[in-house]
Amino acid sequence: VTAFVRTDQNSAFGTNFQRGVYPKASVSWLRLHESVFPHLSGMDEFRLRAAYGASGTQPGSNDALRSFSPTVANLKGTDTPGVLFSTLGNANLKPERATEFETGFDAKFLGGRMTADVTYYNKLTKDALISAIVPPSLGAASSVRSNLGSVKNDGWEFQLFSQLLERRRLGIDLSLSASANSNELVSLGGLPPQVGTTTRAETGYPLFGFWAQPITGWNDKNHDGILTYNADPALNEVFLGDSTIFRGYHTPRYTVTAQAGFDLLNRRLRITAMGDYRGGNLWYNNTERIRCVSRQNCNGLMNPDASFQEQAMVVATRDNPGRTLDGFFQPGWFYKLREVSVTYALPENIAAKIFRSRSASVNFAGRNLAKFTKYRGVDPETDRDAGASSDTPDEFQTLANPSYFILRFSVGY
Repeated sequence: VTAFVRTDQNSAFGTNFQRGVYPKASVSWLRLHESVFPHLSGMDEFRLRAAYGASGTQPGSNDALRSFSPTVANLKGTDTPGVLFSTLGNANLKPERATEFETGFDAKFLGGRMTADVTYYNKLTKDALISAIVPPSLGAASSVRSNLGSVKNDGWEFQLFSQLLERRRLGIDLSLSASANSNELVSLGGLPPQVGTTTRAETGYPLFGFWAQPITGWNDKNHDGILTYNADPALNEVFLGDSTIFRGYHTPRYTVTAQAGFDLLNRRLRITAMGDYRGGNLWYNNTERIRCVSRQNCNGLMNPDASFQEQAMVVATRDNPGRTLDGFFQPGWFYKLREVSVTYALPENIAAKIFRSRSASVNFAGRNLAKFTKYRGVDPETDRDAGASSDTPDEFQTLANPSYFILRFSVGY
Protein backbone atom coordinates (compact mmCIF):
# COMPACT_ATOMS: atom_id res chain seq x y z
CA VAL A 1 0.00 0.00 0.00
CA THR A 2 1.55 3.28 -1.09
CA ALA A 3 0.55 6.90 -0.57
CA PHE A 4 2.46 9.29 -2.83
CA VAL A 5 2.63 13.09 -2.89
CA ARG A 6 4.47 15.19 -5.45
CA THR A 7 4.51 18.98 -5.24
CA ASP A 8 3.93 21.33 -8.11
CA GLN A 9 7.42 22.69 -8.81
CA ASN A 10 5.92 26.15 -9.52
CA SER A 11 3.98 26.46 -6.32
CA ALA A 12 4.43 26.31 -2.57
CA PHE A 13 4.39 22.74 -1.25
CA GLY A 14 0.93 21.53 -0.42
CA THR A 15 -1.01 24.11 -2.41
CA ASN A 16 -1.31 22.08 -5.60
CA PHE A 17 -1.12 18.29 -5.27
CA GLN A 18 -0.69 16.24 -8.41
CA ARG A 19 -2.38 12.93 -7.66
CA GLY A 20 -2.32 9.73 -9.61
CA VAL A 21 -4.58 6.78 -8.83
CA TYR A 22 -4.42 5.82 -5.16
CA PRO A 23 -6.34 3.53 -2.83
CA LYS A 24 -9.17 5.36 -1.09
CA ALA A 25 -7.48 4.96 2.25
CA SER A 26 -4.35 6.66 0.93
CA VAL A 27 -6.25 9.59 -0.56
CA SER A 28 -8.13 10.04 2.70
CA TRP A 29 -4.82 10.03 4.56
CA LEU A 30 -3.52 12.78 2.28
CA ARG A 31 -6.60 14.92 2.76
CA LEU A 32 -6.44 14.39 6.49
CA HIS A 33 -2.84 15.63 6.60
CA GLU A 34 -2.86 18.32 3.90
CA SER A 35 -2.64 20.93 6.62
CA VAL A 36 0.75 19.52 7.65
CA PHE A 37 2.46 19.50 4.24
CA PRO A 38 2.72 23.30 3.71
CA HIS A 39 5.11 23.43 6.65
CA LEU A 40 7.51 20.95 4.98
CA SER A 41 9.18 23.54 2.77
CA GLY A 42 11.67 22.24 0.23
CA MET A 43 10.10 18.76 -0.02
CA ASP A 44 9.59 17.49 -3.58
CA GLU A 45 8.20 14.01 -3.02
CA PHE A 46 6.91 12.00 -0.09
CA ARG A 47 5.99 8.33 -0.37
CA LEU A 48 4.53 6.13 2.36
CA ARG A 49 4.91 2.38 1.97
CA ALA A 50 3.96 -0.79 3.80
CA ALA A 51 4.50 -4.47 3.09
CA TYR A 52 3.74 -7.83 4.61
CA GLY A 53 5.33 -11.12 3.62
CA ALA A 54 6.02 -14.66 4.70
CA SER A 55 8.83 -17.10 3.97
CA GLY A 56 10.22 -20.39 5.18
CA THR A 57 13.42 -22.36 5.61
CA GLN A 58 13.58 -26.12 5.20
CA PRO A 59 15.68 -28.23 7.58
CA GLY A 60 18.76 -29.90 6.15
CA SER A 61 18.14 -32.94 3.98
CA ASN A 62 19.39 -35.33 6.70
CA ASP A 63 18.45 -33.40 9.85
CA ALA A 64 15.39 -35.57 10.60
CA LEU A 65 17.20 -38.87 10.06
CA ARG A 66 18.80 -41.02 12.73
CA SER A 67 22.16 -42.44 11.71
CA PHE A 68 24.67 -44.90 13.10
CA SER A 69 28.36 -45.60 12.81
CA PRO A 70 30.08 -49.00 13.11
CA THR A 71 32.24 -49.90 16.08
CA VAL A 72 33.87 -52.91 17.70
CA ALA A 73 33.29 -53.76 21.35
CA ASN A 74 35.22 -56.32 23.38
CA LEU A 75 32.83 -58.69 25.12
CA LYS A 76 34.40 -61.33 27.37
CA GLY A 77 37.65 -61.09 25.46
CA THR A 78 36.02 -61.32 22.05
CA ASP A 79 35.78 -58.45 19.56
CA THR A 80 32.13 -58.04 18.68
CA PRO A 81 30.77 -55.73 15.95
CA GLY A 82 28.26 -53.09 16.97
CA VAL A 83 26.83 -49.70 16.08
CA LEU A 84 26.72 -46.29 17.78
CA PHE A 85 24.45 -43.32 17.28
CA SER A 86 26.05 -40.73 14.99
CA THR A 87 23.02 -38.42 14.94
CA LEU A 88 19.80 -38.69 16.93
CA GLY A 89 17.51 -37.37 14.21
CA ASN A 90 14.14 -35.75 14.83
CA ALA A 91 11.06 -37.18 13.15
CA ASN A 92 9.00 -34.19 14.33
CA LEU A 93 11.24 -31.57 12.68
CA LYS A 94 9.32 -28.85 10.83
CA PRO A 95 10.29 -26.02 8.47
CA GLU A 96 11.17 -22.65 9.96
CA ARG A 97 8.51 -20.04 9.12
CA ALA A 98 8.88 -16.25 9.22
CA THR A 99 6.40 -13.41 8.77
CA GLU A 100 7.44 -9.78 8.52
CA PHE A 101 5.68 -6.43 8.50
CA GLU A 102 7.53 -3.42 7.14
CA THR A 103 6.56 0.22 6.85
CA GLY A 104 8.33 3.49 6.18
CA PHE A 105 8.64 6.44 3.87
CA ASP A 106 10.82 7.82 1.07
CA ALA A 107 11.26 11.54 0.57
CA LYS A 108 13.07 13.89 -1.79
CA PHE A 109 14.10 17.45 -0.95
CA LEU A 110 15.67 20.46 -2.60
CA GLY A 111 15.01 19.49 -6.18
CA GLY A 112 16.19 15.92 -5.70
CA ARG A 113 19.53 16.91 -4.19
CA MET A 114 18.62 15.15 -0.95
CA THR A 115 16.82 11.82 -0.50
CA ALA A 116 15.83 10.03 2.69
CA ASP A 117 14.50 6.50 3.32
CA VAL A 118 13.23 5.37 6.73
CA THR A 119 12.01 1.83 7.39
CA TYR A 120 10.60 0.04 10.43
CA TYR A 121 10.38 -3.76 10.38
CA ASN A 122 8.94 -6.38 12.69
CA LYS A 123 9.76 -10.02 11.97
CA LEU A 124 8.45 -13.06 13.83
CA THR A 125 10.08 -16.44 13.19
CA LYS A 126 8.22 -19.54 14.36
CA ASP A 127 9.68 -23.03 14.67
CA ALA A 128 13.16 -21.51 14.36
CA LEU A 129 15.75 -24.20 13.62
CA ILE A 130 18.48 -24.63 16.26
CA SER A 131 20.93 -27.29 17.41
CA ALA A 132 19.33 -28.17 20.76
CA ILE A 133 21.64 -29.44 23.50
CA VAL A 134 20.87 -32.96 24.73
CA PRO A 135 22.01 -34.60 27.99
CA PRO A 136 25.17 -36.76 27.86
CA SER A 137 23.16 -39.64 29.38
CA LEU A 138 21.65 -40.27 25.94
CA GLY A 139 25.06 -41.60 24.95
CA ALA A 140 24.88 -40.14 21.46
CA ALA A 141 25.52 -36.82 19.72
CA SER A 142 25.68 -33.75 21.98
CA SER A 143 22.92 -31.90 20.08
CA VAL A 144 19.92 -32.53 17.86
CA ARG A 145 18.25 -30.31 15.28
CA SER A 146 15.01 -28.97 16.80
CA ASN A 147 12.40 -26.27 16.43
CA LEU A 148 12.15 -23.35 18.84
CA GLY A 149 8.85 -21.70 19.62
CA SER A 150 9.35 -18.20 18.16
CA VAL A 151 11.93 -15.43 17.83
CA LYS A 152 11.17 -11.74 17.22
CA ASN A 153 13.38 -9.19 15.48
CA ASP A 154 12.36 -5.57 15.07
CA GLY A 155 14.22 -2.39 14.31
CA TRP A 156 14.84 0.63 12.12
CA GLU A 157 16.85 1.29 8.98
CA PHE A 158 17.81 4.75 7.72
CA GLN A 159 19.38 5.97 4.48
CA LEU A 160 20.26 9.53 3.55
CA PHE A 161 21.96 10.90 0.46
CA SER A 162 22.75 14.55 -0.17
CA GLN A 163 24.44 16.37 -3.04
CA LEU A 164 25.82 19.18 -0.91
CA LEU A 165 27.48 21.02 -3.78
CA GLU A 166 27.10 20.55 -7.52
CA ARG A 167 29.07 22.77 -9.88
CA ARG A 168 30.73 22.19 -13.20
CA ARG A 169 34.17 22.16 -11.64
CA LEU A 170 33.36 20.95 -8.13
CA GLY A 171 30.98 18.53 -6.41
CA ILE A 172 30.52 17.30 -2.83
CA ASP A 173 28.17 14.49 -1.79
CA LEU A 174 27.45 12.67 1.44
CA SER A 175 25.66 9.37 2.09
CA LEU A 176 24.69 7.88 5.43
CA SER A 177 23.08 4.56 6.34
CA ALA A 178 22.23 3.29 9.82
CA SER A 179 20.28 0.50 11.48
CA ALA A 180 19.16 -0.57 14.95
CA ASN A 181 17.91 -4.06 15.78
CA SER A 182 16.32 -5.72 18.80
CA ASN A 183 16.13 -9.50 19.19
CA GLU A 184 14.06 -11.53 21.64
CA LEU A 185 13.35 -15.21 22.14
CA VAL A 186 9.56 -15.17 22.61
CA SER A 187 8.95 -18.87 23.22
CA LEU A 188 10.97 -22.07 23.44
CA GLY A 189 8.02 -24.16 22.25
CA GLY A 190 8.25 -26.68 25.05
CA LEU A 191 12.05 -27.04 24.97
CA PRO A 192 13.99 -26.38 28.18
CA PRO A 193 16.41 -23.40 28.25
CA GLN A 194 19.44 -24.15 26.08
CA VAL A 195 22.44 -23.57 28.36
CA GLY A 196 25.87 -23.49 26.76
CA THR A 197 29.29 -22.56 28.06
CA THR A 198 29.06 -18.92 27.01
CA THR A 199 25.51 -18.49 25.66
CA ARG A 200 21.92 -19.35 26.44
CA ALA A 201 18.60 -19.51 24.67
CA GLU A 202 16.17 -18.32 27.33
CA THR A 203 12.71 -16.82 26.96
CA GLY A 204 12.57 -13.05 27.20
CA TYR A 205 16.22 -12.51 26.24
CA PRO A 206 18.14 -12.16 22.97
CA LEU A 207 18.73 -15.48 21.26
CA PHE A 208 22.12 -16.93 22.21
CA GLY A 209 23.27 -13.85 24.08
CA PHE A 210 26.27 -13.96 26.40
CA TRP A 211 25.62 -15.15 29.97
CA ALA A 212 28.08 -15.24 32.86
CA GLN A 213 28.54 -14.74 36.58
CA PRO A 214 29.49 -11.05 36.57
CA ILE A 215 32.71 -9.59 37.94
CA THR A 216 31.30 -6.94 40.27
CA GLY A 217 34.57 -5.32 41.36
CA TRP A 218 38.00 -5.65 42.95
CA ASN A 219 40.00 -4.17 45.83
CA ASP A 220 43.78 -4.36 46.29
CA LYS A 221 43.46 -4.79 50.05
CA ASN A 222 47.15 -5.34 50.80
CA HIS A 223 48.23 -2.60 48.34
CA ASP A 224 50.82 -4.78 46.59
CA GLY A 225 49.46 -4.06 43.10
CA ILE A 226 48.53 -7.70 42.48
CA LEU A 227 44.96 -9.00 42.82
CA THR A 228 44.41 -12.48 44.31
CA TYR A 229 41.51 -14.73 45.27
CA ASN A 230 41.06 -16.02 48.81
CA ALA A 231 38.27 -18.16 50.21
CA ASP A 232 38.26 -15.85 53.23
CA PRO A 233 36.02 -12.89 52.28
CA ALA A 234 38.17 -10.61 54.42
CA LEU A 235 41.22 -11.37 52.25
CA ASN A 236 39.57 -11.90 48.85
CA GLU A 237 40.31 -9.10 46.33
CA VAL A 238 38.14 -10.01 43.29
CA PHE A 239 34.35 -10.16 43.69
CA LEU A 240 31.69 -11.99 41.65
CA GLY A 241 27.92 -11.82 41.53
CA ASP A 242 25.90 -14.61 43.11
CA SER A 243 24.43 -16.06 39.91
CA THR A 244 24.77 -16.24 36.14
CA ILE A 245 22.99 -13.38 34.36
CA PHE A 246 22.58 -12.00 30.84
CA ARG A 247 25.61 -9.90 29.87
CA GLY A 248 24.86 -8.69 26.32
CA TYR A 249 24.19 -9.32 22.65
CA HIS A 250 26.77 -11.33 20.74
CA THR A 251 26.26 -9.50 17.42
CA PRO A 252 26.14 -5.72 16.79
CA ARG A 253 22.79 -4.06 17.44
CA TYR A 254 23.71 -0.75 15.85
CA THR A 255 25.46 -0.03 12.54
CA VAL A 256 26.37 3.25 10.86
CA THR A 257 28.18 3.72 7.54
CA ALA A 258 29.07 7.18 6.24
CA GLN A 259 30.73 8.08 2.95
CA ALA A 260 31.83 11.48 1.67
CA GLY A 261 32.77 12.15 -1.95
CA PHE A 262 34.60 15.11 -3.52
CA ASP A 263 34.74 15.80 -7.26
CA LEU A 264 37.57 18.15 -8.28
CA LEU A 265 39.39 19.38 -11.40
CA ASN A 266 36.30 19.65 -13.57
CA ARG A 267 35.01 16.37 -12.12
CA ARG A 268 38.01 14.40 -13.35
CA LEU A 269 39.38 13.74 -9.87
CA ARG A 270 37.14 11.97 -7.33
CA ILE A 271 38.13 11.37 -3.71
CA THR A 272 35.96 9.26 -1.41
CA ALA A 273 36.27 8.26 2.24
CA MET A 274 34.08 5.73 4.04
CA GLY A 275 33.80 5.05 7.77
CA ASP A 276 31.98 2.30 9.71
CA TYR A 277 30.59 2.00 13.22
CA ARG A 278 29.35 -1.23 14.80
CA GLY A 279 28.25 -1.45 18.43
CA GLY A 280 25.77 -2.47 21.10
CA ASN A 281 27.34 -5.89 21.61
CA LEU A 282 30.10 -7.85 23.32
CA TRP A 283 32.80 -9.91 21.60
CA TYR A 284 34.27 -13.10 23.06
CA ASN A 285 38.07 -12.79 23.34
CA ASN A 286 38.64 -16.53 23.27
CA THR A 287 42.29 -16.11 22.31
CA GLU A 288 43.05 -14.31 25.58
CA ARG A 289 41.00 -16.87 27.49
CA ILE A 290 43.15 -19.80 26.36
CA ARG A 291 46.35 -17.81 26.92
CA CYS A 292 45.33 -17.00 30.50
CA VAL A 293 43.76 -20.30 31.53
CA SER A 294 45.63 -23.02 29.61
CA ARG A 295 48.93 -21.51 28.51
CA GLN A 296 49.39 -19.14 31.46
CA ASN A 297 51.21 -16.46 29.49
CA CYS A 298 48.68 -13.62 29.15
CA ASN A 299 49.29 -10.03 30.17
CA GLY A 300 46.90 -10.08 33.13
CA LEU A 301 48.73 -13.05 34.62
CA MET A 302 52.40 -12.47 33.81
CA ASN A 303 52.80 -8.69 33.74
CA PRO A 304 53.00 -7.13 37.24
CA ASP A 305 52.09 -3.78 35.69
CA ALA A 306 48.85 -5.11 34.15
CA SER A 307 45.71 -3.14 34.97
CA PHE A 308 43.44 -4.33 37.75
CA GLN A 309 40.77 -5.02 35.14
CA GLU A 310 43.04 -7.47 33.31
CA GLN A 311 44.16 -9.09 36.58
CA ALA A 312 40.56 -9.49 37.78
CA MET A 313 39.67 -11.16 34.48
CA VAL A 314 42.34 -13.81 35.08
CA VAL A 315 41.68 -14.34 38.80
CA ALA A 316 37.93 -14.71 38.23
CA THR A 317 38.34 -17.52 35.70
CA ARG A 318 41.47 -19.30 37.01
CA ASP A 319 41.26 -19.05 40.80
CA ASN A 320 37.69 -18.21 41.82
CA PRO A 321 35.45 -21.33 42.12
CA GLY A 322 32.92 -19.55 39.89
CA ARG A 323 35.31 -19.91 36.90
CA THR A 324 33.46 -17.10 35.17
CA LEU A 325 34.33 -16.02 31.62
CA ASP A 326 32.78 -12.59 32.15
CA GLY A 327 36.06 -10.71 31.72
CA PHE A 328 36.55 -12.17 28.25
CA PHE A 329 33.20 -10.81 27.03
CA GLN A 330 34.59 -7.44 26.04
CA PRO A 331 33.10 -4.30 24.42
CA GLY A 332 32.60 -5.11 20.76
CA TRP A 333 32.03 -1.58 19.41
CA PHE A 334 34.47 -0.09 16.94
CA TYR A 335 34.95 2.76 14.50
CA LYS A 336 36.90 1.98 11.33
CA LEU A 337 38.19 4.09 8.49
CA ARG A 338 37.04 1.48 6.05
CA GLU A 339 38.26 2.91 2.77
CA VAL A 340 39.85 5.91 1.10
CA SER A 341 39.85 5.99 -2.69
CA VAL A 342 41.24 8.39 -5.30
CA THR A 343 40.21 8.12 -8.96
CA TYR A 344 41.47 10.27 -11.82
CA ALA A 345 39.90 10.18 -15.28
CA LEU A 346 42.39 11.06 -18.02
CA PRO A 347 41.32 13.65 -20.62
CA GLU A 348 39.84 11.97 -23.68
CA ASN A 349 42.56 13.20 -26.04
CA ILE A 350 45.31 11.78 -23.78
CA ALA A 351 43.46 8.44 -23.44
CA ALA A 352 43.13 8.26 -27.22
CA LYS A 353 46.80 9.13 -27.78
CA ILE A 354 48.29 6.77 -25.19
CA PHE A 355 45.87 3.83 -25.17
CA ARG A 356 43.95 4.46 -28.43
CA SER A 357 40.86 4.23 -26.24
CA ARG A 358 37.69 6.17 -25.67
CA SER A 359 38.38 6.64 -21.94
CA ALA A 360 40.95 5.77 -19.28
CA SER A 361 41.22 6.20 -15.52
CA VAL A 362 43.51 5.27 -12.67
CA ASN A 363 42.32 4.39 -9.14
CA PHE A 364 44.24 3.98 -5.89
CA ALA A 365 42.39 2.72 -2.81
CA GLY A 366 43.23 1.61 0.72
CA ARG A 367 41.02 -0.63 2.89
CA ASN A 368 40.85 -1.03 6.70
CA LEU A 369 43.15 1.91 7.33
CA ALA A 370 42.41 2.75 10.98
CA LYS A 371 40.52 1.30 13.95
CA PHE A 372 39.23 2.76 17.25
CA THR A 373 37.86 0.42 19.91
CA LYS A 374 38.06 -0.58 23.58
CA TYR A 375 38.17 -4.26 22.70
CA ARG A 376 41.38 -5.74 24.14
CA GLY A 377 41.87 -8.49 21.58
CA VAL A 378 43.08 -8.42 17.99
CA ASP A 379 39.91 -7.19 16.27
CA PRO A 380 36.22 -7.24 17.32
CA GLU A 381 35.31 -8.02 13.72
CA THR A 382 37.34 -11.20 13.29
CA ASP A 383 35.50 -14.51 13.68
CA ARG A 384 37.08 -17.96 13.59
CA ASP A 385 33.78 -19.55 12.45
CA ALA A 386 32.93 -17.01 9.75
CA GLY A 387 30.78 -18.74 7.16
CA ALA A 388 30.10 -21.72 9.44
CA SER A 389 26.91 -22.58 11.32
CA SER A 390 28.18 -21.55 14.76
CA ASP A 391 25.59 -19.61 16.77
CA THR A 392 28.16 -17.36 18.46
CA PRO A 393 31.14 -15.64 16.83
CA ASP A 394 34.41 -15.29 18.70
CA GLU A 395 38.05 -14.45 18.23
CA PHE A 396 40.17 -17.57 18.65
CA GLN A 397 43.74 -17.43 17.34
CA THR A 398 42.57 -15.53 14.29
CA LEU A 399 44.15 -12.63 12.43
CA ALA A 400 42.68 -9.14 12.23
CA ASN A 401 41.20 -7.92 8.96
CA PRO A 402 44.27 -6.87 6.95
CA SER A 403 44.94 -3.39 5.60
CA TYR A 404 45.56 -3.56 1.88
CA PHE A 405 46.01 -1.25 -1.07
CA ILE A 406 44.82 -1.52 -4.66
CA LEU A 407 46.10 0.23 -7.77
CA ARG A 408 43.86 -0.21 -10.80
CA PHE A 409 43.90 1.05 -14.37
CA SER A 410 40.70 1.05 -16.40
CA VAL A 411 40.55 1.55 -20.17
CA GLY A 412 37.34 1.75 -22.19
CA TYR A 413 36.98 1.17 -25.93
